[in-house]
Amino acid sequence: MRRVALFIVGGLGLMGLGGLAGWRFHRPAADARAYAEMRRIAVQVSLDEAPPDYMFYAGDSQVELQPGGQRPCGHDFVNGGISGATAASYAEYLARTTFTVLPSVAALTIGTNDILTKNNPQSPQQGQHFEAAAEAIITRLKAVSPRVVVTALPPVGREISKLVDAAAVAVYSQRLQTLCGRLGCVYADPFAALRDGDSGYAKPGSLRDGLHLAAFRPALQALEPVLCRP
Repeated sequence: MRRVALFIVGGLGLMGLGGLAGWRFHRPAADARAYAEMRRIAVQVSLDEAPPDYMFYAGDSQVELQPGGQRPCGHDFVNGGISGATAASYAEYLARTTFTVLPSVAALTIGTNDILTKNNPQSPQQGQHFEAAAEAIITRLKAVSPRVVVTALPPVGREISKLVDAAAVAVYSQRLQTLCGRLGCVYADPFAALRDGDSGYAKPGSLRDGLHLAAFRPALQALEPVLCRP
């Protein structure tokens, strides 16, 4: 049976805005790092015990909150989401991750935590920083998998417009698409049905807290046609 691995990185490195939600904004950075390291260890344990036929799904809180028991393309998958990840931090996590069984397909979603308004995401310096980190992730994925799928950033809610630069959603998605053209990965947008035009914002009811998806399974299902393609 064809082995498939889904590696979706980061779309929302934030931990949310209520419940899980305010953790990233109000806890000390040391706490965020400690959580990320413990989660990285848990992901590594899952990879070490992964079945020979699996899909590896990695990223930030949008990925970590994906329900278990799903079988994308008919395969088991390991949830590799690490809430709080930016492109740079996930590149560092991934560099320390080992794959006993190599994934057949890898997918990447990254960037929402990079477009916080406090980061001045549309400055040339920040954009270059993001691209360099994303390239490191894609290069690492291509080293362990023959097929890499990179997704657009998911949209954000208008209620968090002071925290996240919605206009940067399209800008950073384009950066990822351009990287795929240069590095040889496949670009896809499993969040297209959630978008309110090209605004970077989500349609009403698409998100549960202005940040996380109201329903996670449909996003993974929307990605399946690209992931399962021979």
